[in-house]
Amino acid sequence: MRIDEMTTEDFHQAVMNNVTVILPLGATEAHGPHLPLGTDTFQPEHIAEEVAKIADNVLIAPAMPYGQHSSTKNMAGTIGISFDTLRAFVTDVLNSLADGGVKRMVVISGHAGTSHICAITEACRAVVMKRDVRIAFFSDYDIASKKIEIGNDGHGGMVETSRIMDIRPDLVRDPRPVGRYKSHGYLVLRDGSACFPEGMAGDTRDSSPEFGKEINDYVVKAVSEIIRKDLS
Repeated sequence: MRIDEMTTEDFHQAVMNNVTVILPLGATEAHGPHLPLGTDTFQPEHIAEEVAKIADNVLIAPAMPYGQHSSTKNMAGTIGISFDTLRAFVTDVLNSLADGGVKRMVVISGHAGTSHICAITEACRAVVMKRDVRIAFFSDYDIASKKIEIGNDGHGGMVETSRIMDIRPDLVRDPRPVGRYKSHGYLVLRDGSACFPEGMAGDTRDSSPEFGKEINDYVVKAVSEIIRKDLS
């Protein structure tokens, strides 16, 4: 159940039953010419919704659709926030949930940029250090990578394209592009988009909703197991 669709009494009763709250963290970010800007938000939201269907007493907090960006910062459509803003936002939301009596939380990020992940990690650690709560944090992309060999597939590639074809097929455009990640070694770049000449990385020509569903189902089962084993 979504928290924003509940009444205050509904929420109170759920907390009394030792609820687990999933906080999906996404991004509004360029993902090539074929995928929607909300790709990194649609994925964790979908996982949270599916987990809530099969796991006991799980609530879904409203998703955060903004993240910290480097490589895609200057691409059209990317809307970013700073490291400090992201860290503060996640810290405040988790503390607010703890104030409301929630003791078990799962933070799922659909965006896996290095600085983005670091900001969220710092936020989760700060809350755990001061509050009587258990928090699990991960990127659903990291879990998906345990299912398949990612290889040269990356941002906006076959995996993400297939997953969105399963979740929101109406938003996936033709044709299916092929892109590469261009390394610049140890050079500090002024514009990180130089790493993605085509705006994405991977070969999306073999993407399919069936493959996407296989990956999404795997992530759902893995997250359900994390809740059962690590947060109990």
